[in-house]
Amino acid sequence: MPLNVYAVGDIMLGEQSLCYNFSVKSVIKNKGVDYLFKDVKGILKNGDIVFGNLEAPISNETNKKGFEADFFRADPDVIKGLKNANFNVLSLANNHIMEHGKKAFLSTVDTLKENNISPVGVTNKTEILEVDGRKIAIMAYSFVEDVIAKSLYNKISSEMRIIEDIKSIRDFVDLVIVSMHWGREYVPFPAPEQVEIGRRVIDCGADIILGHHAHVIQGYEIYKGRPIIYGLGNFIFDDTYIKNTRKSMIAKIRINMNTKDMDIDIIPVICNPKEYYPKIADGKNGDEILNLISSVRAKIENKSLSGYSSEVEDHSTLANKYKRTAKREMKMQFIKNLHRFPPKLSIGIVKGYLQKLLKG
Repeated sequence: MPLNVYAVGDIMLGEQSLCYNFSVKSVIKNKGVDYLFKDVKGILKNGDIVFGNLEAPISNETNKKGFEADFFRADPDVIKGLKNANFNVLSLANNHIMEHGKKAFLSTVDTLKENNISPVGVTNKTEILEVDGRKIAIMAYSFVEDVIAKSLYNKISSEMRIIEDIKSIRDFVDLVIVSMHWGREYVPFPAPEQVEIGRRVIDCGADIILGHHAHVIQGYEIYKGRPIIYGLGNFIFDDTYIKNTRKSMIAKIRINMNTKDMDIDIIPVICNPKEYYPKIADGKNGDEILNLISSVRAKIENKSLSGYSSEVEDHSTLANKYKRTAKREMKMQFIKNLHRFPPKLSIGIVKGYLQKLLKG
């Protein structure tokens, strides 16, 4: 029997400041958490492994006060929706998971385990799932700084830690899946250094790489018969006011566990701009997403690193361009919804923006 892996990107079941009181959390309060998964759970139920990146803790614990106590934190009841949608692996290796402190992180780990969802990326722990007698190692890491001194997840600055961990486990498992939180936000294709790292990790024994953090899809390549998915995009997130974040995907990877041959299908997804739920994209939206992914693949696959670098020119300059566009859309979101925010929150948002300007 083949092994079916379904993978999605960032899942944030709380709220953030620019959607205060009309966020993902608000949709859950008004319509229930299952509402968010209603159009995709029929697909995800077919997965032996269903993976996502959990971008906020699921906990009543927080070390913050006021408005910030609610930002990027989900109530424990959301676990029902994740479980009903068949998620059984969630990465905790990302730059938002510890925003509410150690207790919130640890209670998230406990909640996932209590609901038979494997939390991956916890420091010094490798999750091994058994499916039909096969051992599947799932490892997760973040390259993104969170300004937290003692992170309880795998925060790294180079791929050497990943390579060491793969070498320590490779001979004892049948498959190695590596999740990476990496890359520059909003850029619809990976940086050359991501391609270099991804290929090195495959060379050292990984079978599948699942990337996220950019909040937009970044395409994939098949390298030596192994998929490197550079960016899965957002799956459920309330920053859909940034238009490019609405395009997403479900990656279905079918693995023959005898030969280790793999097939990958991309299911295009579009995220509702006001209620944030993902649904299968058809027609023009579906074609746009698939064409974007194909165009990125054509730039990367079977190309040398220098060949790809020449295709994308100066990635840092392009990243700044996409970030400027995203910031404009953030400003418009703030201005359009200023009447909906409590005055104290509005003042806090403006202060935070000015502080960032002063820091450069």
